[in-house]
Amino acid sequence: MKKLMMILVAVAIATATTVAQEGKQPPPPKKSPEERAASITERMTKTLALSVEQQQKVKEMILKREKEREELMAKAKDSREQMEKQMEADFQKILSPEQFEKYKKKKEEMKKKREEKRMPPDAEEGAAPPPPPAPEKK
Repeated sequence: MKKLMMILVAVAIATATTVAQEGKQPPPPKKSPEERAASITERMTKTLALSVEQQQKVKEMILKREKEREELMAKAKDSREQMEKQMEADFQKILSPEQFEKYKKKKEEMKKKREEKRMPPDAEEGAAPPPPPAPEKK
């Protein structure tokens, strides 16, 4: 009975450790539009048994869409940054200097917390997460 209880505890700890590590994995490296188009075309070829001609047409169409999507994302980022700058300028007009400094400090703290959630401080940029520890055998 004690052995069974020890095994259950060990499994629970291993599960909890695995779940905790999953939340701290760095994001996968970003692919270029060409890489995304090739990957999507490859998946579609396997799933739908595309002919060579269909593969070429699908890849061209997807590549065009992916490039347009990338341009839209860049424009959206520029627009968002411009809105944030305008909002900060408006806050500076409304808030006292002390309030504005407190606002900027809090905003920076929140930004750091978001970044920490995305990437643990000990992980390198683009590096794969370490494998989970192997269970001990007795």
